[in-house]
Amino acid sequence: MRSRARVGATAITIAALALWVTGGGAALAGLVRLSGETQPVIGGTPPACALANVPAPHRGQAEWARTILDTTFTLGAGYVPLDLVPVAEAGVAGRGKVRSVVIADLWAMARAAGGAGSRISVDSAYRSYADQLATFDSYEAAYGTDEAIRSVARAGHSEHQLGTTIDVAGDLDWLADNAWRYGFVMSYPADASPDRTCYKPEAWHYRYVGRATAAAVHRSGLSLREWLWAQGS
Repeated sequence: MRSRARVGATAITIAALALWVTGGGAALAGLVRLSGETQPVIGGTPPACALANVPAPHRGQAEWARTILDTTFTLGAGYVPLDLVPVAEAGVAGRGKVRSVVIADLWAMARAAGGAGSRISVDSAYRSYADQLATFDSYEAAYGTDEAIRSVARAGHSEHQLGTTIDVAGDLDWLADNAWRYGFVMSYPADASPDRTCYKPEAWHYRYVGRATAAAVHRSGLSLREWLWAQGS
């Protein structure tokens, strides 16, 4: 794990995260804007969502289940998973690649869904920094900056860049009830989004964190962002 600067007298404080910073009299997308790249201390309840580019905690390749990504924390442009394989290796219809660690449980989840009379497929999986930049820019051009920030992660801030996140098509009700059993967590549930997750609800967006962690998140009743913050540094 890389060392992280802690909040000090000259650093951004948690209280500062709650301030509105306006431009032209209007707050951008209801978010504060931070300057610099000071690392807030992780632990407890996460602060208000803020626009910044702070290196994400636990961003090593082996820490994929602990990485916090939101409107503040970023992987940066250089993060590329080393073990990407096609989702087809899990026998799932759709497209894209995921890290090899995802395949066994994705296979198991797809089989369980099929056995319950439901079908799922992968609509989107790994996205590079460049892919996400193009996605955000396209959305911004179509709908404006405020709506883009609410709806699409900026480049470097997307969970898709981890290689452990998929957008799923098919029986979303079955997934909402069962995905956690196979290690997948809905990152942006309706009851927590956008206030506590930083993005609008996405019933199709699932991040793989492993079965034990997914079960713990499910039991907690928290969103993934809240749960990861609560684990501390």
